[in-house]
Amino acid sequence: MTTQTAFVTGVSTGIGLGLTEELLSRGWRVFGLSRRPPMLTESTERFSFASIDVGESASLVEKVAELLIDVTQIDLAILNAGALGVISDLTDATLDDLRNTMNVNVWSNKLILDAMFTGERTVRQVVTMSSGAAVNGNRGWGGYSISKSALNMLTKLYAKEQPQTHFCAFAPGLVETPIQDTLQSMSPDARFPSLEILRSKRGTIDMPEPREAAHQFLAAFDNLPKLVASGEFADIRSLPG
Repeated sequence: MTTQTAFVTGVSTGIGLGLTEELLSRGWRVFGLSRRPPMLTESTERFSFASIDVGESASLVEKVAELLIDVTQIDLAILNAGALGVISDLTDATLDDLRNTMNVNVWSNKLILDAMFTGERTVRQVVTMSSGAAVNGNRGWGGYSISKSALNMLTKLYAKEQPQTHFCAFAPGLVETPIQDTLQSMSPDARFPSLEILRSKRGTIDMPEPREAAHQFLAAFDNLPKLVASGEFADIRSLPG
């Protein structure tokens, strides 16, 4: 039986770490990218890692090319690395912060995709990690919402350019990640009621741990080519089943 191969970004914590461990437990070969190496509980024999901040555009393509140099087929690429940016009204957000959020959440993925599709490598499926924030427009999520909305369109456009690959911009719902620590630590603010909703979900079945969520995500990813046209946005909370 041929070993399946995955490429995952943002593998050091949260969703990326959960997905990496779940894939390794299923016998996949995983190539991971993040600033820090993950503390894996699964066997690392089938795991290869490169360290980089995806916001460092000058060396990102080279780093991805080096990591994937001997890889001829990627069965599943999960572009998960992202930045929250600041929670504030847009009028209070600086352009520097907005640019950084866009660089990490959008332009880094453009460079990663370009590196992945260089040469004769076959890529069967690409999942870009989007968010409900890309479509719901909740106050306070300015840079994050704008960047995830742009990521949705980036995904759609690459699907047109790479018709042999199935693309989906995927909203994972609520997951217990380090980003939740940041959001939970913020002072209550009546302008941003979505933060109170998040606080109410923590510690409940509506906000699972990353490894538990990874099991659900991989089942969803397996069905995406049958359920969603390539390049479209999908939210796990509205998928059939």
